[in-house]
Amino acid sequence: MTELVIQKEDKSILPSLKKVMRSIQGVKSIALKTTTPAISPTAQRILKDLADYESYKKGWDDESAEPLSPVVIKSFKRLLEKSNEDDLKDWNIFPEKNGTMILENSKRQAQINLAEKEFSYFILADSGLKGEDHIKLSTSRLLKAINHD
Repeated sequence: MTELVIQKEDKSILPSLKKVMRSIQGVKSIALKTTTPAISPTAQRILKDLADYESYKKGWDDESAEPLSPVVIKSFKRLLEKSNEDDLKDWNIFPEKNGTMILENSKRQAQINLAEKEFSYFILADSGLKGEDHIKLSTSRLLKAINHD
């Protein structure tokens, strides 16, 4: 028996794919299996924290703090999908009063403020505070900042 494995995230093509596969002479059966990618221990920890912060309502600080922006949450989840264990192992997340998110790495004395369309990155180096403000948000730029030394 020969197996053909096709990995595809877009499920909308499955009916067409099944039709094509059935038209191939000798195909006896078609089995579809959905798998979930393995999640690293760090991603599990961070997702648990994120779930807690997602439940925060307006005024979560007993004043006027905004809940985390859904756009920020979505951007951060995209980052988690693209990162590996080493990328985020020393990072922690915290909500900010304005609906943005802080990513903090105390070992590297680095901090990222993640907003809806941009982020800022700062690190405390021997020569003082270094970083960049108002970086246009993309997952690749955010990963680059996380892995910056």
